[in-house]
Amino acid sequence: MFNLEDASLKDTISLLSELIQNKCINPPGNEMKSIKTIQRILHEHDIASQVFESAPNRGNLVAKIPGMGLGPKLMFGPAHVDVVPVENSDAWIEDPFSGIVKDGYVWGRGALDMLFIVATQVQTFVKLYEEGFQPKGDLILLVVSDEESGGMYGTEWMLKNHPKLIETDYAITEAGGISIAPGKILFISGEKGVSQKRISFEGKSRHGSMPYGSDNAIIKMSEAVTRISRYVPPITTKYISDLVGALKLGFVQRQMLTNPWLLSFTLNRLKSREPTMAMLLNGLSRMTISPNIAQGGLKVNVVAEKAHIDLDIRTLPGQDREYVFSQLRKALGPLAKDAVIDDLKNSEGILSFGSASSSHSDFVSAMEKAVNREMPNSTLIPLISPGASDCRFLRVLGTGAYGFSLFDPEMPSSMLAELAHGVNEKVSIKTLDLTQRVYMSLARDFLK
Repeated sequence: MFNLEDASLKDTISLLSELIQNKCINPPGNEMKSIKTIQRILHEHDIASQVFESAPNRGNLVAKIPGMGLGPKLMFGPAHVDVVPVENSDAWIEDPFSGIVKDGYVWGRGALDMLFIVATQVQTFVKLYEEGFQPKGDLILLVVSDEESGGMYGTEWMLKNHPKLIETDYAITEAGGISIAPGKILFISGEKGVSQKRISFEGKSRHGSMPYGSDNAIIKMSEAVTRISRYVPPITTKYISDLVGALKLGFVQRQMLTNPWLLSFTLNRLKSREPTMAMLLNGLSRMTISPNIAQGGLKVNVVAEKAHIDLDIRTLPGQDREYVFSQLRKALGPLAKDAVIDDLKNSEGILSFGSASSSHSDFVSAMEKAVNREMPNSTLIPLISPGASDCRFLRVLGTGAYGFSLFDPEMPSSMLAELAHGVNEKVSIKTLDLTQRVYMSLARDFLK
């Protein structure tokens, strides 16, 4: 049980509340407010830090506990302080930017994604500094902007402009640490890529009162949406097998999940009983295509001359740009000859490729050891995240980058999936305590 009288935990709760209250909604970001908050806290403990303005009111912070040059470097971060918007604040039980502490939780937008990790990493860094920690390799703290819109002004900007400052062998960031069975805890070893596309169609305008035989771009678009929604890209069970192997399921259960021919049947059965698990397994087994924006037409009494759909596509490691285009052409079938497929070029158009770090290494063993200090007899299970994170920038450089924290095991994974970016987002104080403890243990043991 956590101790609310623990000064470090109280400081973490206070920092988390303040970060929520800073309201760094992206867009536009305005993350410098939280960057300055963190710099102030570091300064109060005589810890030097550097702040770099990547755009007006946007910035990134770096601090370091220098190592003796005798071991690997470890980064706390990249930890982002920007949060997604709130669509309807009236649907929330509490003000989404109150940062209120209530019923054992800290409430507010960004509490889960990922301000609780920012707060615990900052306070762990402070505590290690104050106790005179002398690591073999550098311990780096990196707090960034703009993760929620692609990282252009955050991690990507830092790597382009100040790469030497954030060179590291290993990094821990969001999220991981979710219990999926007794003693079985997920960590994020990789992630899917993001490949957002626009498919455009052209028709021929004419008066809407005589549509018979018309060449209507909206009809082509709607047929394309139907075809895409029904298309099943090639299935792989490689990443599901990692989960299944760690869970030590029975033979029949293993076959239902790892045999590509049986997986679709299994997902259909899971869809009504365990929808969150069904969505996760679906995402781990294929490229996913979600048509999320459809636009077309100019006037209600004119047959549409132009129409397009914008797709959010998530790719597994190894699935490149050509793979995406080939799958879209297969999904469209005969419509492909009339379709123009382009990369999405607006500010929301993110392009990244799936990536993964080793799921078996001395560092992963060190993470598991840190977890076992708090939850004995636990096993870490690697997971490819369906969403993109700043880790993708680091993995290109050969950094072992992982999503790692430790959630209250009594919180169901389905609840966590609903709260991130959702209504009534909150994080338990027990999660804050557990996460701060595993960060402290990991740094002390791995860098000693």
